[in-house]
Amino acid sequence: HFPYLISGSGKDTVQWKHVRQVKNPESNDFVSGGPTSPDIRCYSNGKVAETAKVAAGGTLGIGASQGVFHPGPIQFYMAKAPAGTDIASWDGSGNVWFKTYSEKPPASRLGETGSWASGNKQDFTFTVPKSTPSGDYLVRIEHIALHNTGKPQIYVACGQVAVTGGGSGTPGPLVAFPGVYAANDPGVVFNLYGGGQYKAPGPAVWTG
Repeated sequence: HFPYLISGSGKDTVQWKHVRQVKNPESNDFVSGGPTSPDIRCYSNGKVAETAKVAAGGTLGIGASQGVFHPGPIQFYMAKAPAGTDIASWDGSGNVWFKTYSEKPPASRLGETGSWASGNKQDFTFTVPKSTPSGDYLVRIEHIALHNTGKPQIYVACGQVAVTGGGSGTPGPLVAFPGVYAANDPGVVFNLYGGGQYKAPGPAVWTG
């Protein structure tokens, strides 16, 4: 699981404080419905989380409950809640998500956990682009575990943040969860042991 938000003020010491609790907090299960399930968005059980502040241009991330031990990428997306919407109850539906980070795959040894930048790490962060408009956002982390070829194990969680000191950028491309990944997307069903270079699914990273 990914229960700890990380921001400029530090890392949460309490699970699910600023990250929405997932449907299976007692286990380490992935999203059972796969890449086309509505659960691929946030996998939340509906419990209300608090909202943390993060400055545009600052550090934002989410920490895992244990080291990530499956080979496969970590990616981050953000989605801005519409004006007048309570972020605590917003479900993040529609074409509202833009990618903010995508782990670069290793040049070789794709099937080995330690060859990925995320291998055995617990904390994952990125820099919020300085031009990100101020407002309330969901921040979504995903880990696509590729060790079981053709049957991806996707782990997700969504935190709640208020971006302050933002700019006038236009984040994009905007995509929807579910929708942006197909069940047979090459970046989802990739064979780690069959050769070829891996390319993560989804749009390009927005850098501001």
